[in-house]
Formats: sequence, C-alpha cells, structure tokens
Amino acid sequence: MLSVKGIYDGKKILLLDEVKISSPRKVIVTFLEESEEGEIQKEIYASAEKSSSFEFLKEPEEDIYTDNDLKARYKSE
Repeated sequence: MLSVKGIYDGKKILLLDEVKISSPRKVIVTFLEESEEGEIQKEIYASAEKSSSFEFLKEPEEDIYTDNDLKARYKSE
C-alpha cells in the first residue's frame, strides 16, 4: 500500500508526490479537514518546483516582454 498527499480542486485530484505505478489500481481517497489556504499554496508550489512544466520559460524566445509593456512605472527605492 502506498499513501501520497494530494489536492482536490473540486474536479480533479493533483498528487503532490510522484507515483511510479503503471497499471490500474484501486484507490481509497480520504478527504481531510480543511487546511489553511497558505498550506495548500505551499504544497502546490512545492509540486510545481519538482515538475518540469515551466522549463520552457527559461528559453530566450519566451522572454517577449519589455519595460515598455508596463501599464504603470514604479520607482525603485
């Protein structure tokens, strides 16, 4: 038996850890008491950091915005 943390967004379950199971399996889903919003966000960020989903943003051709695209300019202090 294997247990992993996940987040249910009302439609899908996002597993926060990698699961190396390639065949269909029966599962038991347990809904825990609501946690603090910040805790859920931390788990989502941690999951995103482990993923390669945003690697494409490191490519130079993805850097398409300049300071001229800003709607408002802010002075740095």
